[in-house]
Amino acid sequence: MRLFTKALALLATVVAVVGIGTSPALAATSYSVTESNDVGTQHARAWGSINWTGARSFNIGTAYLRDLACDNQPVFWYIDVDNRWTGTERFWHGGCNTQTSWSNVGASDTFNIRVIVIYVCRDTLFPECDAKSYRNPNVA
Repeated sequence: MRLFTKALALLATVVAVVGIGTSPALAATSYSVTESNDVGTQHARAWGSINWTGARSFNIGTAYLRDLACDNQPVFWYIDVDNRWTGTERFWHGGCNTQTSWSNVGASDTFNIRVIVIYVCRDTLFPECDAKSYRNPNVA
């Protein structure tokens, strides 16, 4: 009986370790979003890696923003979560070909986060923005 119990315990440990190793909660998604005008002139770029920490949360370890234009206009980026709410607008006023970064940008919600949309913009009278959406692999 003791041998049977040890065998079951070993099997449970193997299943648990394999399950942890393949968990989609450990999935990371690289992102890169560039704002450009209708003739292709690039003004700003945001990039980093989204770490999906579960069905209801994510974290970006380091989020980067670069001003690609020499036009004296600030650039900014923000995240929209499932068209339910929007994160903080993060601005950069560094100017021509400079960049900055933010650490540990993330969010959690009481509901599943299905999709986040990352916007990157040039701050003009009417902000010019481009965006890309990223799907949470932990939510079906």
